[in-house]
Amino acid sequence: MSFINKIFWLESPARQLKERLQRDQPPQAQLIYGPPGTGRRHFALWSAAQILGTDWEPSADSEAEALPVLPHPDFFSVSMEEDKKSIGIDQLRDLIASLELTSHRGGRKVAMICPADRMQRNAANCLLKTLEEPPGATTILLVCESPKGVPATVISRCERVRLVPPDWSAGLAWLQRAVADVSGAETALSFASRAPLGARTLLRAGFGEQVSKLAADLEKIVQREVQPATVARRWARLDRSLCLRWLYWQVAALIREGMNISEPTTTAVKADLNIPHTRLNMRACCDYLDQLNQVNRLRDHSLNLELQWAELLMWWYGSVGYAR
Repeated sequence: MSFINKIFWLESPARQLKERLQRDQPPQAQLIYGPPGTGRRHFALWSAAQILGTDWEPSADSEAEALPVLPHPDFFSVSMEEDKKSIGIDQLRDLIASLELTSHRGGRKVAMICPADRMQRNAANCLLKTLEEPPGATTILLVCESPKGVPATVISRCERVRLVPPDWSAGLAWLQRAVADVSGAETALSFASRAPLGARTLLRAGFGEQVSKLAADLEKIVQREVQPATVARRWARLDRSLCLRWLYWQVAALIREGMNISEPTTTAVKADLNIPHTRLNMRACCDYLDQLNQVNRLRDHSLNLELQWAELLMWWYGSVGYAR
C-alpha cells in the first residue's frame, strides 16, 4: 500500500500535485500548512520525492520528528538547529547558495524549510528574491502549522496547500487500525482535534496514563490536599504543551457545565473535579483561558517553568473562578 493510501486524508492535495507533474508544471513555491498531526512534514517529503522523480516515500508509521530526510542529492532541508528556537539568516544564505549550483542529476531541485513560521524576520527577507525567481528548476516547500506566523511578503510568493483532518468516524477508524491498544482512542482523537497522526503520537506516549496523573494532581489541588507549588515541580518536567491544552479542556468543560451546554463527542479527557458549578465566575474562567493562551504563546521564551506552573495551578486552589 502506498504512502498516500495509508494516510488517506492527503489524497486530494496529492492528486493535485500528481496532475501538475503530469502536465510538467511543478510548483515554484508552496506553503504547506495544517493542524499538528495532519502529516505536514510527511506530505512535504512525499511531494519533494514526487517532484524529484524518485520512488522514495516517507514511512506512514513513523512520527514526524523521526522521519529521515529524503535521500537525494538535489534535496535540501532547513530546520531549527539544536538548542536554537528559530531559523537564522545564515541557514537561509547557505540554502540559497546551494540552490544556485547546478543540479547533481540534471533535473529539478527541491528545498524544504520546516517550520517556516520560525524563520527570523531577516532570514525570511533573505528568501524573498529566491521565492520569486527560484534558480534553475527549483521548488521551495515551506512547512508550518499556520500562515499567521509567516511574513505576508513570503506568503504572497507561495501557493497555499492546506491539510485538514478527516471527519471523525474515518479518523477514528484509521486510528483504531494504527494502534495496538485502542482503549482511549476516542479521547486521544478528540484531544488532538481529530488529527489522526497527532492522536497516534499521544497514544504511543501513554496518553491515558498521563492525563490520569494530571487529573489526580488537579483534584488534590482543588480539595486543598496538596500545595500548587508541589505539583508545579512535577509538571515542570512534563510535556508543557500537553499540560496546557489539558488545563484548557478542564476550564472549557467547567464553563459548558455551568451554562448547561452539551458536552462534545468525547468527555473522558475531562477530570471529575467535583466543583459546584452554581458558584462559577464565568468571567474569571474566561480570563483564565486567556491566561493559558498567553502562556502558550510565550512557549519559546526563557521562563522559570516551575514558577509558571505554580501561578497557573494556584487558580485552582480552593477558588476555581468562584463568584465572590
